[in-house]
Amino acid sequence: MVKICVIKTSVRSIEQADMLADGLVAAGIAACVQIFGPGMSVYRWQGRVEQEQEFYLTIKTSTELCKVVVDWLTESHPYDTPEIIWAEYQASDVYADWLAGAVKLDF
Repeated sequence: MVKICVIKTSVRSIEQADMLADGLVAAGIAACVQIFGPGMSVYRWQGRVEQEQEFYLTIKTSTELCKVVVDWLTESHPYDTPEIIWAEYQASDVYADWLAGAVKLDF
């Protein structure tokens, strides 16, 4: 089995989620971005407990492009301190082959 990289982040609006998803796929650095939500996030920020409606993105890319996607998100994300987390997962050969064909590895 081949490994792929799955990256997660969240944003305040569907428009922000669409902007990030479209940009990642159009740039050829993500094969697929799934958008879920809205959901509610509860977190501590600057000493206060906050609640915010958010949309959640699950981004799939190759392990070789994981850092490129993280760097792109860091530059493009609308939050000052965005949640950008990732992990490598094993994928079926057929899915990994599709993913590899959907991204550009020349970054």
